Amino acid sequence: MFDRDNAIGFLLLGLCVAVGGVLAYGIITGTRVEFSGPRWLGTVLTIVFIGAVLYGFASRRRWPDPLTGRGRRRWPWTRKQDDDVR
Repeated sequence: MFDRDNAIGFLLLGLCVAVGGVLAYGIITGTRVEFSGPRWLGTVLTIVFIGAVLYGFASRRRWPDPLTGRGRRRWPWTRKQDDDVR
């Protein structure tokens, strides 16, 4: 259950719990929660998020072959591996 493949899920779950807790605190107490940290942090987080999305897109190039059920390369310039069937 707690392996490497589930790490991003647990990270996002923790982030959602933290944001939900802050929002619930603001609703219950009637206070307005404002971020008072450095202004550049939002820009850095946006760049990191976009970079992670692009990395995830670039590293996920294998699509299943409907005839064999195995993955095949999507782009012709990628290296051929032993399990590729063409």
